[in-house]
Amino acid sequence: MDFIETALWSLINGGKRTITEPIFVKDFSDDNQQINDLIELSSRVRTTDKKDMIERDIDLLRIGMKGEADVYFELKNSFIPMLCLHDVRLEYQDYMAQFDFIIITKKSICILETKKLSGDIEITPDGDFVRIIKNRSGKFIKKEGMYSPIAQNERHVRILREILVKERLIKTFPIKSLVVLANPKTVLNKKQCPKVIRDNVYKHDQLASYLKREIEDKSNDRDMVERFLYDIADFLIKNHKPQQYDYIKKYSLNMNDFVVMKSATEAAATDDVGIDSRLYEALRQFRLNVSREENIKAYVIFNNQELEQLVSAKPKTIGELTKVKGFGEWKAQKYGATILSIIAEVGQ
Repeated sequence: MDFIETALWSLINGGKRTITEPIFVKDFSDDNQQINDLIELSSRVRTTDKKDMIERDIDLLRIGMKGEADVYFELKNSFIPMLCLHDVRLEYQDYMAQFDFIIITKKSICILETKKLSGDIEITPDGDFVRIIKNRSGKFIKKEGMYSPIAQNERHVRILREILVKERLIKTFPIKSLVVLANPKTVLNKKQCPKVIRDNVYKHDQLASYLKREIEDKSNDRDMVERFLYDIADFLIKNHKPQQYDYIKKYSLNMNDFVVMKSATEAAATDDVGIDSRLYEALRQFRLNVSREENIKAYVIFNNQELEQLVSAKPKTIGELTKVKGFGEWKAQKYGATILSIIAEVGQ
């Protein structure tokens, strides 16, 4: 920071800093919406191979979340003065990037890419990442190359720097890349790799020590005003855009892949008539997207019983929509046009 900013900060705060420990301005949560969505989707898919694909993705997401939980624990208990954000996704002009953790300190911004990898990891003199797979008794099975998480995270660094510079939130403030291996059983061999890589790959239990060294680094005399640290964090939170997934397209689902669902009225009347599961899924996805955009619970838009009645009735006009339970004038006017277009496109 420049002389004037330093003087103003000292005058207003008496030189006292308020960030004295890790502050999660965007906190970690193990209640992952994507996992919840896939669990609910899996319960309604009956085609074996597609259900297996969904279950596999659920398992991979759970493994990733466990790794991020371990990193969160290390950050939370590090006693390091910093602002932390978990799971930030930015869409900005032509850029898009997903960040596991963003750490903002008075000296730098650090982007953490967490990897919960099975097997031991060796980084070659050329900087290539090689995974060594062993069986349960420790016997070598095979080696396999893997995409460099260093290259992946360096792309994230370039994108974040470009965004923050364009928004005039930073000029030359350093943004650093750090790849964190979150599997405690993984053996990391980086003795032969280039220093530029060796200094940017750590196991999660080494993370606090690394960040502490960064904060205490005497060669870096930067001392960013706290207000600007919060400005950066606020910008990231305001521009976070959760990923919207089209699961129908991703898993190539069609109406024949779903378990036939029946409304309460139809189920009582007959076992032969079921709900249009393709329309049900399309309207359920619309509800999910709106709940995320408006940051409200999905059932506030319409609950599952109302969803079933909506699919059964297939209204064609706003007037018909208001006759469906749960859809008064206000809700019909707010969501009606989109709902009717979905019914016209999918429900015919």
